[in-house]
Amino acid sequence: MKTTRSNNKTRLPVVFIGPGLLVLAVLALVPTIFAIVISLQDRELGQTDIGWVWFSNYVQLFSDRRFLNSVSVSLIWEVLTVTSTMAVAVLLGVLLFQNTTPRWRNALCMLFIVPVLLPRVSAAFVWKFAFHPLFGLLTYPYKAITGEPLDLLANPLTALLTVAFVDVWQWGLFFAVIVLKLLETLPPQPFEAARMDHAKTWEIYTYVALPMLKAPLISLTFVKMVESLRAFDLIYVMTRGGPGISTETLDMYAFSQGFIESGRISYASSMAVLMMVASTVAFTYIWKWTRPSS
Repeated sequence: MKTTRSNNKTRLPVVFIGPGLLVLAVLALVPTIFAIVISLQDRELGQTDIGWVWFSNYVQLFSDRRFLNSVSVSLIWEVLTVTSTMAVAVLLGVLLFQNTTPRWRNALCMLFIVPVLLPRVSAAFVWKFAFHPLFGLLTYPYKAITGEPLDLLANPLTALLTVAFVDVWQWGLFFAVIVLKLLETLPPQPFEAARMDHAKTWEIYTYVALPMLKAPLISLTFVKMVESLRAFDLIYVMTRGGPGISTETLDMYAFSQGFIESGRISYASSMAVLMMVASTVAFTYIWKWTRPSS
């Protein structure tokens, strides 16, 4: 009887979790395998003749300057948005924890959650109009003072920074709420001991509070890294990869090659597969590098 009950207990998680995991595995593996197969072919939109070119598409990628530019833009976007979001989240979370009452914290948390609840496309349109060179709420003061329009989205030097600002606005405020709630869960004794040793406020948070939150902060960083890879809609609505190709990320270039410009489905699939492999390897390496220290 005891062995039967123990076997039932061990099988119970499999019964409940198994079907969901099976569905997720099918939804993930089938498109991935299909994309890999297509990337080894020369399939194009509107054509029925399909041949196997094997790794020719992958070889061609590394001689494609536009592909190399999109990889560079994607890396800059990833580093810029992740580091800025985490910096804003930690700074605002500490300021809220240190300088606000519980009632004000709750009110500000409600406000900070609103941006991430907005659909990404809606937020992109709102901010695109706010940065309009003639009628934008944020650029009109510059035009009123100088008499010249300020088009941040048309300047290759500021376009990516402007779009990154919108991304940080959406996720940095939301992560600040998470950091605040994490700080509220910490025991007060280490803070009191640090104050008794005459530690300054920035020293308390730098050497006491944040090290205690190292593991959840690393997890938040990984969440943001994954989310930053999905910024196609935000960048496409605000700049469409322009001016020129200064804000064209890898997923935008793959979409353009596959469905907008030339209809080269296989060539676009090879980019997607390469991006998937590179992301998996990079995230695995970073996870193994940060896990022992956490």
